[in-house]
Amino acid sequence: MAATIDCDITSALRACYDSPAEFAQIMFGLTPTGQQREFLDAIARPGSRVGVRSGHGTGKSTALAIAAIWFLSTRPDALIPCTAPTAHQLQDVLWREIRRLIALMDEEMQKHFLVSSDRIMLHGSAGMIVARTARPEKPDALQGFHAPEILFIIDEAAGVADAVFEVARGALSTPNARVAMTGNPTRLNGYFYSAFHAGRDSWTRLQFSCLDSPLVGPEYARDIVAEFGEDSDVYRIRVLGDFPKSGIFNLIPLDLVEHAMERQMPESWQAHMPRIMGVDPAWMGTDRSVAVFRQGLTARPLFGARGIDTIQMTERVATLAAELRADAIFVDQTGVGAGVYDQLKRTGLNVIGVAFSGTPMEPERFVNRRAEMWWALRDWMGLCPVLEANKDLKDDLVAPEYFLTGGGKVQLESKDSMRKRGLASPDYGDALALTFAMPVRAVGEVVSQSYIPPARSGWRERF
Repeated sequence: MAATIDCDITSALRACYDSPAEFAQIMFGLTPTGQQREFLDAIARPGSRVGVRSGHGTGKSTALAIAAIWFLSTRPDALIPCTAPTAHQLQDVLWREIRRLIALMDEEMQKHFLVSSDRIMLHGSAGMIVARTARPEKPDALQGFHAPEILFIIDEAAGVADAVFEVARGALSTPNARVAMTGNPTRLNGYFYSAFHAGRDSWTRLQFSCLDSPLVGPEYARDIVAEFGEDSDVYRIRVLGDFPKSGIFNLIPLDLVEHAMERQMPESWQAHMPRIMGVDPAWMGTDRSVAVFRQGLTARPLFGARGIDTIQMTERVATLAAELRADAIFVDQTGVGAGVYDQLKRTGLNVIGVAFSGTPMEPERFVNRRAEMWWALRDWMGLCPVLEANKDLKDDLVAPEYFLTGGGKVQLESKDSMRKRGLASPDYGDALALTFAMPVRAVGEVVSQSYIPPARSGWRERF
């Protein structure tokens, strides 16, 4: 420890060098809850990566604050970068809790801390706790931090954009670096979600349920049940600390997509249904040019590629359409898609251009065609379809959120809004949604056509 700290305090700190829970008791007079102790014991291990999905009010911010002060106090050159998606969460919640705990310390210990609005240091030490808000437009919140002893703290991690984590990837994987990531599990995508799913082998995963926390009264869970129901996603997130079946504003629930990708169906059952392709062209950049095939209640991606021009895209689509004997090809003719649409029309194929921003067939219900087609896709997902297992397709289907305008119309989240949340353009989802642009009659069939949601029965007469 630094020479400015007296021998008694130094001895106490040495005694809890490997135990932040004991540190909390000695320095703050606090006894961590069972959940908090489980977290603190996990983060005490060198190189640990701990993720906590939590209900409301379980004391996760207090646990993070204990860990930060313990790490700074017991390691003279420790570096503790702290971040959260908003200044409110970082300054008014986490930073406020760190300052509150320091105020609980013995006065002799308190005077060694230098506290400002964005950093906390110890006299005679090179270490510090640093506050940095994580915004998608400034993704370097966790970048550039390196020290022999480092603890990254990420509060409300579900709201931190993937772009921030991508920039910080090198720092987070520094040898012996510790990472503590907590939050309410509100989203079904992103880095925080991955820590409990695809990347789970790299993390110690904890769940703080309100039902198991002495800090949350039983009336809280009862009130949530009374208002939203025990089977609701609000109850899962706010009480159980569990991921929702669908994001609160997600258009398509994750469980519908996962079940569809696990389901099987004999091909002969759909043989009489029209063969439809959805084509979403893109130009240079991160977006993909995508084609998807759907026949009745089955669908699968055909290809997704970046950086191909309109001629290459046209050739690939035309070749696949001939092989699949497609009855109709729906193309997003916005922007670069107009060129693909024009070239495909010259091939003699049944190509229909669709403008995502165009007027919907039911303008009283939807803002534009894109929202209308995605809503039809959402209805179709409830009919127990079969989807080819594809991670990109799954991510795209559950990613977009929706809301109702002041006039009560459905509006789908824009691609720009998704990028600000650190999400990719849902190219596969858009391509599949295009297959619901309008009913299609199979060649040689008298009455067969693609699924029409009940509310759209009038479409049959229009086409």
